[in-house]
Amino acid sequence: MNNAPLSAISQAQPTLSESGSQTLPLAPLHLPAEPGLWPIAWGWWACAAILILAIIIALTIASRYKKRRLAKKAALRLLAQNSNKQQGQKKVATANDLLRQVCLSYYPRPMLASLHGERWYTFLDEQHPSNKNNFQANQQDWQTALYKKQEVSQELADQLYKQVEEWITQSLPPSKKKIKAAQQAFKQSATDLNDGVVSAVRPANQSPKARQAPKSLIEKERILNKLESKIQNPTDKGSKDDV
Repeated sequence: MNNAPLSAISQAQPTLSESGSQTLPLAPLHLPAEPGLWPIAWGWWACAAILILAIIIALTIASRYKKRRLAKKAALRLLAQNSNKQQGQKKVATANDLLRQVCLSYYPRPMLASLHGERWYTFLDEQHPSNKNNFQANQQDWQTALYKKQEVSQELADQLYKQVEEWITQSLPPSKKKIKAAQQAFKQSATDLNDGVVSAVRPANQSPKARQAPKSLIEKERILNKLESKIQNPTDKGSKDDV
């Protein structure tokens, strides 16, 4: 008789422990594999994207901040270099030229090209943070130092030179609000100037329809030319088709 099946059955039967209780054979435990670092969860991707975006924005702001102050730094550096090299009227002229050049880096060129004399000094005072009438108060000194052929004292030259340096330091670069206000003031002054020119050449007995301001640039130019001819020839009565 074959005893192999009996031995297999006996091995499958539960064994008795020392305390007399039955124990069953247990299979070995299979632990799951530890999670790896890849693929990264979507939350980490979102944090990385936010961090990269913040870095790009910060670098862009820093670059614009530095770029907007390049002209200001260059003007202050040139002022410092010429402070002890020049004297008198030449020193004041250099300060005025540097002031105009640095303003052209921040304000529209057509607007600055039309500002001279009192309008130029008014513009500078309006753009200063304190809105003090420093340039208008010293307007006579500036006109004398720039355009009159007379000696300028070193004390006055240093005072005007220092005024330009302080204005550049405190007023530049201008804010968008300042630039917009300057443009609006320029447009208003240009409109008032055109209205004054048209009113000067318009006869008093014109009809209301004819008193309307000309809308085309060609018509304005024609009126300005006629006004100039009348000033040069005051005895000329003019033609019948005058506005």
